[in-house]
Parts: sequence; structure tokens; C-alpha cells
Amino acid sequence: MVASKRTAAWLSISKELNHIIDLMVERGSVFSRVSLIDILNELKHTKILRGSYGYGTFLNTLIELEVLEKVTIILPNHSITSRYALKKGISTSVHPFEVALSLLPGSYLSHYSALFLNDLINNVPKDIYINREQSKKPIDPDNTLTQKKIDYAFNRPMRKTNQIALFSYNGQEYRVHMLNGKHTNNLGVVNRKTPFLSRKVRVTNLERTIIDCVVRPNYAGGPDEISVAFSNAANELSVNRLTGYLAELDYRYPYQNCIAFYMILTDYKENSLKLIRPLIDREFTMYIGYQLLNKKIHLGSNTYYPGRFSLND
Repeated sequence: MVASKRTAAWLSISKELNHIIDLMVERGSVFSRVSLIDILNELKHTKILRGSYGYGTFLNTLIELEVLEKVTIILPNHSITSRYALKKGISTSVHPFEVALSLLPGSYLSHYSALFLNDLINNVPKDIYINREQSKKPIDPDNTLTQKKIDYAFNRPMRKTNQIALFSYNGQEYRVHMLNGKHTNNLGVVNRKTPFLSRKVRVTNLERTIIDCVVRPNYAGGPDEISVAFSNAANELSVNRLTGYLAELDYRYPYQNCIAFYMILTDYKENSLKLIRPLIDREFTMYIGYQLLNKKIHLGSNTYYPGRFSLND
């Protein structure tokens, strides 16, 4: 009896597969249990499927018909959840970035992942960075910046998130770093489609990505990778937009010094440098990374940098 019911369900869903796939394509490329239940209810409401079909039957049949692929995800608290990647009705396979973004509604790709999507690095990232912004917090007027505070912060390890999810997809393991970043009202966040994505994703644009990576260098591969990104961005980077973003973000530390350092290091043209030089903080010496080895000071940008970098002061 169970087998005959299952066969009837399989035949019914198979018959309406084009309608089902069309609806799924409208809703996304990666689905949670909740979003699949919503789709099933819509199919029942429009009489495409019988009201008696349950979620389990619907899901298992779509997996058998190779419409969906199950992706098992280990969450930071070690519990297990699943996502279901669409395999039909799309011209390009679902990308791991899309699976990662499904874990935090309202999130966007940032840091190393954004470097990749902005064509600033060549390495295909296995560590994926997604950011969901915090709510706006009041500024503490009594938290005065001093050089001693800067030295203390940057001679210690960078604070990193412990909210890391794991999943395997197409034979590759991925780590999703789920960041809870500064409230920026999604400054510089855009929708972008590339040939290897099945649909548009939210990601920081070039200028916002550069700033984020300078602020959290360990999420971007460190100073060496960031210097490569600056070099690759030279012909596309809008320094006017970047300095405008810096003003809006209003960071406590003088990250503009680090940006000036990288621009000088990677031989930016004078018409770009003249826009960043007036912003350099001469009172406080900044660091381009945490726990720098054999650090030297670059007087032109008032910034500490690793001794392995070759740079004229």
C-alpha cells in the first residue's frame, strides 16, 4: 500500500514537474525546510498538487527526480541542518556562496569572498565570509583613542568569529564564517551576478570590500593578499567613493593610514594619492595587521608594516 501511494505521488509530481520547477526558480536556488513547505503549500493552493501530499513525500520525490540536491550543514553549535540546492531550471549550478548566504537571512558576502567576486584575487576560496550587520549602537564619547590603545590592540591576535558552519558540496569542504559586523546600513552592498553563480547575490562592492579587508585583514588572507588586491584594483578603484565611505563609516582607528600605505606600496598614480594623503592621521601610528613580525614604520603613511615588505619610506 505504501509503495502504491509513493508511486502515485511520484507520477503526480513528475507530471507537474515543469510547473514545480518554474515556481522554485521564482523563489530562489537554495531552499530550507521552511521555504520548501511554503512552495508545497502554494502548489496545493493552486491545485497543481493534491492537498494530501506531505512535505516528506514532496522532498524525497524531488531529490529522486534530481530536481534538488541535499546539502548537510554542521552549525556552530554542532547541530545539523540541511539546505536543498536546485539542479534543474537554472543555466548554472548553484555555487557554494549561495548555500552559505542561505544560512543568515539578510546577509551578504564580504572580505575574502568579496575579493573573489570583485576579481581582485585568483584563489578560489574554501573559506566563505558572510556578514549580517548588527543593529545601530550609540557611540561612547568617553572612549578616547590613544596610541597606547592602538599598540595594545594590534600587538594581540585579531578577534575572530567562532560562528563557523561547515558543509561539503561537489566533493569540496567549505567553512562559512558568519560575521556580525558593524552597522553600516548596507553601505556599498550590491547585487551581483557572475557566470559561475546561478543568480544574483548580495556582496560588497570594490571600495567597500577594500575597506573591510583593511579593517579585518585576517578575514582577507592577511597583508600579502590585501596588497595583491590593491594592485589589481588600481584601474577600477574610485578613491573618491572610498574616502566617502570612510567618512560615513567613521571608524575609531585611522584605517585611512593603512589604505594610503597600500596605495603607495602598489604604485597608485599621484592623482589618486593626492585624495588620500590629506586624510592620513599624523597623531596616531596605525598597523596594517596584527602581531606584525619585524615591524617597520612607513613615515609617508604613518603606518607599521611587516619587515618583509620592500618599500621606500
